[in-house]
Amino acid sequence: MQLGNLTGNWSQRTTRIFDAGFATLVTALSVIGIITGEVEGSERPWDWFGIILVLGFSLPLFFRRTRPLLTLNIVSIFMMGFWIFDYATNFDTQLLFAIYAATAFGVDRRKTWINVGVIIVVTTCVAIIGVLVPSEDLPFSAVITLALIHTSGAFFGQNLYDRQLRLRSLERRAERAEAELEIRTQLAVVDERTRIAREMHDVVSHSMSVMVVQASAAQRVLDSNPEAAKEALAAVEATGRESLVEMRRMLGVLRDAHTETELTPQPEITNFEVLSQHCRDSGIPTEVTVIGDEISLSPGLRLASYRVIQEALTNVIKHAGRATLVNVKVEYGTSSLVISVADNGLGAATALTSDGAGHGIIGMRERVALYDGTFSAGPLDGGGYIVNATFPYEVASDNRVARQQSKNPFARTDRSA
Repeated sequence: MQLGNLTGNWSQRTTRIFDAGFATLVTALSVIGIITGEVEGSERPWDWFGIILVLGFSLPLFFRRTRPLLTLNIVSIFMMGFWIFDYATNFDTQLLFAIYAATAFGVDRRKTWINVGVIIVVTTCVAIIGVLVPSEDLPFSAVITLALIHTSGAFFGQNLYDRQLRLRSLERRAERAEAELEIRTQLAVVDERTRIAREMHDVVSHSMSVMVVQASAAQRVLDSNPEAAKEALAAVEATGRESLVEMRRMLGVLRDAHTETELTPQPEITNFEVLSQHCRDSGIPTEVTVIGDEISLSPGLRLASYRVIQEALTNVIKHAGRATLVNVKVEYGTSSLVISVADNGLGAATALTSDGAGHGIIGMRERVALYDGTFSAGPLDGGGYIVNATFPYEVASDNRVARQQSKNPFARTDRSA
């Protein structure tokens, strides 16, 4: 808003400076015109009264944008006085400028055109009287030419007014479209957060169910097998800690409390075969690469990373165009999980929506932000599109799965059509 105000103020100052320069230039040319004008027939040579008339129909042009009708009236009065006193001049086009400005910048169109029409008629009549006066040598063709010039100036001004009107209409439409897009984006964010909260609700509910089962088992074997009971209670504690973390996140996003959720199994990030199959079915070969040892992550983080890859691949299918290859890379780093999905298509995977209930880029960004991660998406140099997401670790346990990349059956190149 502040930048817009600065731009507007600068534009207004520039316009005023231009108008002042224009009025000064016209005034100077008019003064030079009356001084250097050749006196013929009954024409009068210049004097100070003629200079006053010149200033009267020249200087008001400074206000031709802000006070167009007032400027037109002042200019026309002084101009007709200049003609009646029959001063000789080489420059007297101010009335044309004033008529043009009136029809170009006048707000009340009916009043403007009445005023312009009356002035054109009156000035034409004054010119006709000049033709009829015996001592004048003004040809009648000059009167017709003068009337046509002033009328043309009025219609040129109207044309500028119409163009400005259309431009303002387009600007208002663009502003409304931008406001509507912002509203749709906000609604999409709310909808996506609601979907994320529902999925996290499923995760937390599943963890609670596991805790109940483990606590019940510990209670049954507490007397007969204390060690087994301790292990079950330890599992209850670990699961409870994970559930508390996911519960805090779930409370941080919007959720429709009236929508019933189903306790369905949640997808895992390690289901690369399921993820890449969608692209293969669409005719896009997919390369999946896993770097580093797989780490046991919390259920919510596993779900979030899975959804990011899923949404990115869906965008490739919908928007990448002539993509012939998709590279999916999952890297288990020392402190974070790094995901990238890149294609060699048209680089246009920027749509806000995707199939199903998701919202593409918005959904991915929201999921990553939920885990305090970083997200970026954009076109690649030379074509293609890439999605990058980094999730800081929240390790569910210190158990690292002893599975190297070379042993991972899905860390391979899939070149099937």
